[in-house]
Amino acid sequence: MLCSLLLFTAPARAHGGPGISSGTVDAPTWLFLLTGVVVVAVSFLLTSFVTDRDLLASYHDRRLSIPGGATVRRWGTPVGAVVGVLGLASVVVTGVFGPPEADRNLAVLLVWVVWWAGFTASTYLLGNSWPALDPFGRLAAPLSGDGVISLPDWIGRWPAVAGLLLLVWLEVVTEVAADPTQLTVVVGTYLLATVLGSVLLGLGTWRRQIDPISGVFELYGRVAPIQRTDEGLELAAPGAVLTDVDADGTTVVSEVGFVIALLWVTTFDGFVTTPGWQSVAAPVIRAGLPAELAYFAAMLVGYALFFGLYWAASARVRPGGEAYRSAPRIAAAFAPTLLPIAAGYHFGHYVPYFVTQLPASIVVTLNPLSPPIAPPVLGLPGWIGWAGPVAVLLGHLLAVWAAHTRAFELFTGGRQPIRSQSPYVVVMVLYTITGLWLLAQPTIDVPFV
Repeated sequence: MLCSLLLFTAPARAHGGPGISSGTVDAPTWLFLLTGVVVVAVSFLLTSFVTDRDLLASYHDRRLSIPGGATVRRWGTPVGAVVGVLGLASVVVTGVFGPPEADRNLAVLLVWVVWWAGFTASTYLLGNSWPALDPFGRLAAPLSGDGVISLPDWIGRWPAVAGLLLLVWLEVVTEVAADPTQLTVVVGTYLLATVLGSVLLGLGTWRRQIDPISGVFELYGRVAPIQRTDEGLELAAPGAVLTDVDADGTTVVSEVGFVIALLWVTTFDGFVTTPGWQSVAAPVIRAGLPAELAYFAAMLVGYALFFGLYWAASARVRPGGEAYRSAPRIAAAFAPTLLPIAAGYHFGHYVPYFVTQLPASIVVTLNPLSPPIAPPVLGLPGWIGWAGPVAVLLGHLLAVWAAHTRAFELFTGGRQPIRSQSPYVVVMVLYTITGLWLLAQPTIDVPFV
């Protein structure tokens, strides 16, 4: 899979997708970041006053069954299957036979605008419907069985971590986000990998341990207020299920690694579009280091920093909270509380892009093989630049609340849970300020030649 994808590496792009822009914030960067720090500090102080365990439990344990949810699930699965397979077929056909321009090609618009920007946002705003839509798993299911290979336990989800990092790296260093042909080959390769993985390992193992796409949507779905159950659909408070984690059942370090990978790739995707990164990368690349290698090194170093920072905080929680639990168990128990920050940054970075490109997507869908020369795009008002920062801060508030609740579930007394959160609050502050800084930067998309 990797060899076939690397055939399409080209001079590194700053970003993928036709005309992506998250807007700009009309305020001094220092004031913008200081405001974020104040909001973060106040949110921690306010949640510290909430020590009633029954109140915390009522927020996270209360569930309302959605009327007709069982019917929606029963009919939604076959309908979603048809939509997913037709969407995949449309990507392949228009990727091969459609126009070469990214803003006129339905394959590019479906994958980057409708799916990665719009559908991904729906998974954390509404609920994860990918299990019903997933065309890759749907086409692989007839050939899947119990598998002929068993993975050792220590592997965990590390293959999914590697796959997620690889996909985002490919988006950055290739033309896959703007070249319909390359996009079609990558999609076809992913389908082939899913089929082979399902045959060799079984579809369940593939989705759980190998498939990064299913893993991303599963994690984002934990933030959403609508949750799938065996009986149908339930309505919960936003982020309520983030604490529904058995600390003893999530001790595998790779579980933490996948959450951190999701947080990092959303950051990396925006970081490589900033002038700061370009000013560092351009001289290095011109000095002779291949652009692909420079971006790959940045991807790995950044991931190691994010993971190391979180792991160091988890190691500090144990003495701080006087807990009789290992650092890996504590890290796994709190890792899902970081997901709202990733969701907030994704919203701020991609949703304005989705709204801008939605008219073009609709028009091209109506005539995919012969679309207009200049598909319409929607102009956004100036205040939209604040949508991203607000989304990041709201994500942080939800993350702090979820971590606060998790601490009171794991630790006894009144002071121990508060003290245990301090290292994680520092980590959340750094993650959040990083996201705000990225949203405040101008976006550039200049390939190195």
